[in-house]
Amino acid sequence: MDEQALAGYLRRIGVTRPPAADEAALRELHQAHLLAVPFENLSIHLAEPISLAPADLLDKIVVRGRGGFCYELNGAFALLLEALGAQVRRVAARVHSQDGLGPPFDHLALVVGLPDGSG
Repeated sequence: MDEQALAGYLRRIGVTRPPAADEAALRELHQAHLLAVPFENLSIHLAEPISLAPADLLDKIVVRGRGGFCYELNGAFALLLEALGAQVRRVAARVHSQDGLGPPFDHLALVVGLPDGSG
């Protein structure tokens, strides 16, 4: 992600660039992202093509101001964190409900490591 895209992403979620990629910054970015970028699955219902390519994620979420489903939201958030110096591992997850676990690979989760060893 280049500096222009990074600045646009931070504007989209309403925060300034943190001085360091630390636990406090991760907490602030995560909360801001949750509040500013909605979960939405309109593309699925409208039969729009869905791409997880980094440029397409940033276009949809940052440039066009849309939301997305977990693979899009967490994929874009991972790009933001990586641009700020975090190590991000994308892992398959399953959603738990009263009926038990959902299907494998039903969700994308992020494991984040920060330069100071926290995360």
